[in-house]
Amino acid sequence: MQLDSERYNQMATGINCIYQTDVGKSTQTVLLNGMNFSQNQFLLFYDTTPFASKGHVAVTFPCNEEDPSKPSFQILSGRAPDLFTVPLGYIQNISSVPSMCVFHGQFGFGDPITDLALKYVGEGSIALKGPYSVVVSGLESFIPKEKSFEELQHAQLATNQ
Repeated sequence: MQLDSERYNQMATGINCIYQTDVGKSTQTVLLNGMNFSQNQFLLFYDTTPFASKGHVAVTFPCNEEDPSKPSFQILSGRAPDLFTVPLGYIQNISSVPSMCVFHGQFGFGDPITDLALKYVGEGSIALKGPYSVVVSGLESFIPKEKSFEELQHAQLATNQ
């Protein structure tokens, strides 16, 4: 895949990482059929620690009854424990309101990302009985300049033994 120089420079210098990259594409699909969530519960579905990643995420889940373009779930990204919401775009032409809405977003084009989670932000609880899923396409992986929280914990445990 050929990248224009502006996008390449953004990817190469826009984050706090050593630019040692694996440009190979990897895809992971997480099926959500049969899962139950209460409000604010989450599912960690992607962890690339110690590598930071850039990529794309696509999700399908039940539509928000009040506004189909407003998801009842959030995708959280970051380096645990510091996670933030990924802006999701609603894909109306392939959504099937009210049973299934499709959203997608990009991650890792800023701060290093090692973790992705799905968080239910709707009211009450929800039982996912349809063909719902999360698909992650990792496009590049980097070695962050600073150690992650998890790496620091492992280093501390090793010195305490």
